[in-house]
Amino acid sequence: MHLLIRIGILVLLVGSVFLLWYLTVDRHKHSQGDDHKHFDTGLGFFIMEFMAIQAFCLGMLIEMIYLFVKKKQNLGFTNLGFLIISLCIALALCI
Repeated sequence: MHLLIRIGILVLLVGSVFLLWYLTVDRHKHSQGDDHKHFDTGLGFFIMEFMAIQAFCLGMLIEMIYLFVKKKQNLGFTNLGFLIISLCIALALCI
């Protein structure tokens, strides 16, 4: 249950950043008359998602340390495993 809650938090965080970006960015802002211009928003979206995921991972790390101090090692190892799997997936996507 602990892991499902953390995955749900991550999905809500990433989904809310996506919805915020999708609903507020106007790609046709620089179009004038019949001149149809786009501007790329992919880099800004990537940076926003990256910052949200890094904040989530930092929170998981702090929670993991807290759980180890409070002698709840099973939950601490669950967080550690989730962080390791997440980093492996991220590195595989980057390569």
